[in-house]
Amino acid sequence: MKTIHSNYLILATLLATHVFAFDAKLTVNPPVISMNESAELTLEIRGAKGANAPRFPNVNGLQFAGTGKSSQMNIINGKMDRSVSFTTTIYPQRTGEFSIGPFAYTIGKETQTLQAHLKVVGTSDDAANPQSWSDLVFAKLQTSKHEAYVQEPFELTLSIYSRQGVQIDRNIGLQNMPETGISELKWTQHSQTREPINGTVFDVTRYKTTVRTMGSGRFEFEPTVTIPVVLPNQRRSFFGQYQTRPVEIQLKKTTVSVQPLPTLGKPADFSGAVGNFQFQATADPRKAQPGDPITVTMTVIGSGNFDRVLPPELPETSAFRLFGDAVRHAGNNGVRFEQVISATSASVSNIPPIAFSFFDTKRKTYRTLTSRPIPLEITASSAETAQLFASNETVIQPDLPFVVESDVQRAVGFMTLAWQSVRPWLWTLPTAVGLGLFLFFAKKLYHWRRKDTAWMRRQKAPKAARKALKQATLARKNEDTPAFYNALWNALAEYFGNRLNLAPGEISAPVVFQALENSTLSVETLEPLKALFDQIDAGRYSPVPPSSEKTEQQLLILTQTLKQCEKCKFQ
Repeated sequence: MKTIHSNYLILATLLATHVFAFDAKLTVNPPVISMNESAELTLEIRGAKGANAPRFPNVNGLQFAGTGKSSQMNIINGKMDRSVSFTTTIYPQRTGEFSIGPFAYTIGKETQTLQAHLKVVGTSDDAANPQSWSDLVFAKLQTSKHEAYVQEPFELTLSIYSRQGVQIDRNIGLQNMPETGISELKWTQHSQTREPINGTVFDVTRYKTTVRTMGSGRFEFEPTVTIPVVLPNQRRSFFGQYQTRPVEIQLKKTTVSVQPLPTLGKPADFSGAVGNFQFQATADPRKAQPGDPITVTMTVIGSGNFDRVLPPELPETSAFRLFGDAVRHAGNNGVRFEQVISATSASVSNIPPIAFSFFDTKRKTYRTLTSRPIPLEITASSAETAQLFASNETVIQPDLPFVVESDVQRAVGFMTLAWQSVRPWLWTLPTAVGLGLFLFFAKKLYHWRRKDTAWMRRQKAPKAARKALKQATLARKNEDTPAFYNALWNALAEYFGNRLNLAPGEISAPVVFQALENSTLSVETLEPLKALFDQIDAGRYSPVPPSSEKTEQQLLILTQTLKQCEKCKFQ
C-alpha cells in the first residue's frame, strides 16, 4: 500500500512539472547587419501563462529601444498551442561581434538561461556606412562658470558636431540632467558654424540655456544626448527611402561648485539680486504743483538674476504721496520700474537718494548703490490763494428777540458740541493705530520670513509637488512610461527636498525616511511610501511598461501620502 502511494506521489510530481514547464527561445533577426541598419531581438515563450516582459541586459555598443508584445494561438492535432513574443529593436553604436546574455528568465519557480549573438560590420569609412559613430557624430557640454553663488546665472552650451554628409534631425534629446535644485532649462539654438578637427570639417550646432541653482553644493552635469541621424534606407520599405535612427552619446562630466551667499554684511533691503548691476533714478516732470503726478523711473542694468530684482523702496517721508505700486518693465539686459508720486506741499525741493542693494559676484561682497538727490521745483497753486480769501468771509446771525439762554442751556450746548467733535475719533483713532501696527508687524514678519530659507522652501513644497503630479497624470494619459516615473520622482524630490531643506545631492530614500522617523506619520503611511520609492526607482529604468491599474494605484498612493505629510510635523 505504501508503494502504491509513493508511485502516485511521483506521478503527481511529474505531472506538475510538465504543467509548469515552458520553452523559451531568444533570436536576433538578421544576425548580421551594418552600422546603418537595425535588428530585432525576439524572446518567444511557449507553454506558460502570465509571462512577463524580460529585462534584456545592457550591452556596450548596442542600444535597445522599446519592447513590444504579441500573442499567438494554434490548434494542432486537437491540442492548443499558445505562444507569447516580446520584441525590441537593436541599434548598433559600433562595429564588432556582440553577445546578448547569457541572462536568466524566470516564470514561477522555473528559470531558463538565454543568449543570442549579433555581428555588426562596416563596408567603408564613409558617412553611409561608418565604422564608429564617434568619428561622425559627437557632442560636448560646456559651462561658462565652474564656480558660482546661489541664484547666480551661468550658461550651459551643448555643441553637436556632425561630419559633412551626415544629416541630423533637430529633435535632439537630453537625458539624466539634474532634476532638482536648478531652474527650468530652456534651450535655444545659438549658432551654426563649421570647424576643422584633425583635418576633417564638421558642422557644429550650438544650443544654450541659462541655469540658476536654488541651493549650494556640487552640481554635476553628465547627461546622455540622443541624436537622430537620417540615413538612406538599406531595405526597401513602404515608408520611404530614408530612415531615422537614434545615436546615444554619453557626455563628459561638467561640474559647477555653488557657494551660499554670506550672511555677514547683508543689507536690510537685500531682495536676492545676485550679479553685476548698475543703478540710476530719474524723475519727470521736475516742475510741478502740489498734488501733480511725478513719475520716478528706477533702472537696473547689467547681468544677473533680474527676476529677483525688486523695485527699490522710496524713502519714507511725509513730503510725498505714493500712487499704487511700482510698474515693472523687463528687458534683455535690465529692468525698469516706474513709480508715480506727488509732492504734498510747495516746500519740497528734491527727491531724497534711492538705494538698491545686491550681491556683487565679481567683488564677492554685498553692495548698495545710491542715486543722487533729484531736484524739484514745486510751486503753490492758485486754488490755495483763493481759499485764503474765502476764509475771511463772516456770517451775520439774525437778531432773535425775547430769547434768553440759561446757564444750564449753555452747559448742555457746550457738552453737545464737545461730544460731536470727539465722537468720530472714538473709533477712527483706535482703528488707524491698530491698522498701522498691523501693517508694521506684517511688513517686519514678511521681511523676516524672506530671510528664512527653510521656511520659504517649506511653503514651496506642496505647490512644486502638485505641479509634478499634474505632469505625471498627463504622462499616464499619454501612456508615456518614462515621463510618468520621472514626474513621480520629481514630486518626491521637490516635496521632501523643500520640506526638509535638503541640498540637491542629498535627496534619497534613506535620508527621507530617517527624517520621517521623528515625524507624526503613522506606520500605515510609511510602509506604502517605502515601497513606492523602490517602484519608482525601478520603473524609471525598466524597459517593461507597467499596467494601467498599477500606474493609477502608484499615483493615488503618492497623492494621498503627500497629503498626509502636510498634516504632520517633522522634527
